[in-house]
Amino acid sequence: MCSVCSRMHLRFAATSNHKIAPLKDIREGKVTVTKKHQKQHPKCLIHEGEVARFFCTTCDMLICRDCTVVNHCKPEHSYIERDEATSTYKQSLVQLFPPLENTITELQKSREKVSRTKEDLGVTVKRVMTEVQDRAAEMRAEVTAQENRILDDIKNIQTDREQKLEEYEKTMGLTAERFQYSLDTAKEVTRTASDSDFLSLYATISKDLKLLAHQSMPGVDNRLAFLKFKQSEGVGGISLGEVVTEDKWELCREFGKGGSGPGEFSRAWGIAARQPDEIAVTDYSNKRVVICSIDGNQKSTIPMQGSPRGVAATRSNNRLAVVEDGASHVKVFNSDNTLAYKFPTVPPSEVGKTAVDLQSVAVKNDGTIAVGDVARMVLTVHSPTDGELLHTIPVKIKPYFLAFDSNDRVIISDFTSQTVDIAGGNGTTKRTIKPTMNGQPVKYCNGVCTDSSGIYVAMPNGEHNGHIHHYDLQGGFLKCIAQGLHWPYGIMLTPDRQLAVADQYSVKMYDQV
Repeated sequence: MCSVCSRMHLRFAATSNHKIAPLKDIREGKVTVTKKHQKQHPKCLIHEGEVARFFCTTCDMLICRDCTVVNHCKPEHSYIERDEATSTYKQSLVQLFPPLENTITELQKSREKVSRTKEDLGVTVKRVMTEVQDRAAEMRAEVTAQENRILDDIKNIQTDREQKLEEYEKTMGLTAERFQYSLDTAKEVTRTASDSDFLSLYATISKDLKLLAHQSMPGVDNRLAFLKFKQSEGVGGISLGEVVTEDKWELCREFGKGGSGPGEFSRAWGIAARQPDEIAVTDYSNKRVVICSIDGNQKSTIPMQGSPRGVAATRSNNRLAVVEDGASHVKVFNSDNTLAYKFPTVPPSEVGKTAVDLQSVAVKNDGTIAVGDVARMVLTVHSPTDGELLHTIPVKIKPYFLAFDSNDRVIISDFTSQTVDIAGGNGTTKRTIKPTMNGQPVKYCNGVCTDSSGIYVAMPNGEHNGHIHHYDLQGGFLKCIAQGLHWPYGIMLTPDRQLAVADQYSVKMYDQV
């Protein structure tokens, strides 16, 4: 090593006792090269010659036995042995690793999603270009100039959106690198640093890891993959049509009215899609579940003892799970509307003893049934075959409405707090949505549903002032897709991606155009 390296070598405690000899002396045998493994104990900075065997937790510093009597004596100071402090703080630091590792995993998934979105955009662009070219074939002589202009617009849109997606990808990559660097550094210090070096760095590294763990991940705008071609009417004109760059939802169908007879509702609350083309709606005040065709024709009803709220369709056997106001059991009905079984949401020994208030029900990706209990502020997860209680998950807000996304995150809506939580599988809140109208918090948050395009939330803000808002999967507001609803409760997406809303006295169906 050079002279500068030699001086630097002697500055660190771990190498300060190393002997540095010229290479020439070593070759001539004047210096014997031996490797000593001698454990170095840190010395007290105040009391000369004393070994710092203790760590003052009050002052966060290494101290010697004399210090415990003079400068760091009890009860004003608290201290423990150095080895115990090292072990305790290492364990504390190690506990910070999993959240960072999970975040890195999520970032990788987000990067993969960007890649998939870019692929989807490419497929969409090719499809739209084909539509444009097919239309142009009918009117080639008159509209060649228009065809070229529209295709250029599409290519420009593609270029612009790909640039945005590349920016998302770059941002996520840099964020992932920063997370990985911090995590690797923390692991390296934990594994190789001496006690004194580790303890001197612990506070800084711990603070950095905690800040990173709570940092929001960059999101992806799913709308960048949306592109449609709207054809003009007829073939005799000179207009091919136009490129639609933003989706729009329009009311395509509404059925039902206030009342208690066939085709009538009195507080339509929950809503679910039952295969192949049926919709189940809980008719709260009429104490029944109404089964309708996708076109709105009433097919049958299921009488209920209490007022039904949440309803969900199981993934197998085409059954319906229904929760009733004031009931301690969830009822599951067969496809012919007969009762298959019912189950409690507490262990058998607690039935009738533990107070519950069941408000919502949803089916997870693995087919298990999740029930929202606002009295205990928990989700209970049950077997779809017999309702056996599998586990109970505490949540941060009252689960009046539930939905699960493809990653088994749970979307919880609490109309009493005007918020929607995006929580992990263990109930821990990842994001909180606080909907607003005209800059003011909404009065209530009701039904929720989700798919790959994001999260949809129904929110009444007074009679005939209900909205449906669309958020991305990270909880960022995208747009208001429907207004002027009477008082929307439950919402769902049908298999063909129509949005169905239980709107007090009717069901409204919206289509994406």
